[in-house]
Amino acid sequence: MTRFAQVDLNAVAPLLPGDKVAARVAGRGEHFDFTPSNGKVHSDVPLRARAPSAAEMLMPTFVDLTGTTIGRLKVTGIAVDITSNGTNWVVRCVCGAYETRKARYIKTCASGNNPGQEEPMCDWCTKTRKLQKGFGVVRNGPLVKIEGYK
Repeated sequence: MTRFAQVDLNAVAPLLPGDKVAARVAGRGEHFDFTPSNGKVHSDVPLRARAPSAAEMLMPTFVDLTGTTIGRLKVTGIAVDITSNGTNWVVRCVCGAYETRKARYIKTCASGNNPGQEEPMCDWCTKTRKLQKGFGVVRNGPLVKIEGYK
């Protein structure tokens, strides 16, 4: 009997990196402290949302965006507890995360003009996509391409 026969793979398997990005992170000792950008709220639990009120629906400039799908995001309603500089809409990403977005961003993406990225998604998915493409995080600096990764 070899010494490896005594190792329980069910106990060791969760410790092994699952993909190339995880292996790179584990190998370098990198860590990621995720914070959403531009004052957005990011949550793994559903954010409280409400339907537009009757007064809002009577305003000529108001557009009900509930149910709108842009890229990987679907609008669920107006954020209840988050108040900052205008109306925040709660969106749900296909990964299950909830975030807030402004109506201007949602309308711009729905019209086909996508500011800053190829497909609208939550900030966590954006960060993961950049890591998969080989961009690494430089402390106190911008994202840079890591040489040697595809």
